[in-house]
Amino acid sequence: MAALPSFEAAVVSGAGRGRRIGTPTLNLDLAAVPRELDDGIYACRARLDGEAEPRDAVMHLGERPVFRDSRTCEVHLLDGPPPETARVAVLDLAYIREVRDFPSPDALLERIAQDIAEARAILSQP
Repeated sequence: MAALPSFEAAVVSGAGRGRRIGTPTLNLDLAAVPRELDDGIYACRARLDGEAEPRDAVMHLGERPVFRDSRTCEVHLLDGPPPETARVAVLDLAYIREVRDFPSPDALLERIAQDIAEARAILSQP
């Protein structure tokens, strides 16, 4: 994987939109995200507070144009819904694509499924 900076951030409240559309996320404190990371979609590993092993994940960094919403950093765990946690360490980032607008939430969901498939492929490499 490309050498991108790892970081640790507190979990903050979100709008709950990810959960409603079937891709629940942990929303992270933007102030903790390294400034050198470009906005985009990333494959990553996320180590949750209190857990020894990181989990495979997809991270979104940037605005949410489909919902006309502000910039955010959110992590979707590939192995199931996120548990309650206070902090997340984001490790082993690999850039997938830029943030884009989509004509509808359904079109976004189709692209999220592709992003998840790409992340699984990237993260399965030795």
